[in-house]
Amino acid sequence: MKRYFQNLTRRGELIIPLSFLIASIYLFYLAMQFRAPFKMGFQVGPDVFPKILTGIMMVLSMVLIYNAVKRGGLAEFEKVVKPRNLWITLAFIIAYAFLLETVGFVVLTPIWIAGYMFAIGMRRWTWLLGAAVILSAFMILVFPKMMLIPLPRGVGIFREISLLVY
Repeated sequence: MKRYFQNLTRRGELIIPLSFLIASIYLFYLAMQFRAPFKMGFQVGPDVFPKILTGIMMVLSMVLIYNAVKRGGLAEFEKVVKPRNLWITLAFIIAYAFLLETVGFVVLTPIWIAGYMFAIGMRRWTWLLGAAVILSAFMILVFPKMMLIPLPRGVGIFREISLLVY
């Protein structure tokens, strides 16, 4: 039985990145089909972000395939030091997904980042607050300002706060 799972894992080390490579090629093809308005010079359109992500996905998949073929054996995995962090991460992601439309990106994201970092063990308040503010500001600069991709603004007072920020 142990040998069966070892063979299955060995095949999985090749099949999973290969399936991601095929999916990323298809998604890149779909991103090439996006119709962008007339552009003069270089402008960021709706096709740029998907192309960047699928390009990164292709490269990383090829690296995993290369490593699996080169190694030929099973990968050695380190023991997970704090398995409760997996459940904390899952809970934070689910809570973020449910609260995002109501609370809005501008209000929820800095709270979420700082709360998540605190929950997994970061205790330096300067790092918590600095990371929360800088990452949120960076995402607000990139998505709604540069790429013109709207972020959820929230409802009620949360919407008003979002409108003050961008």
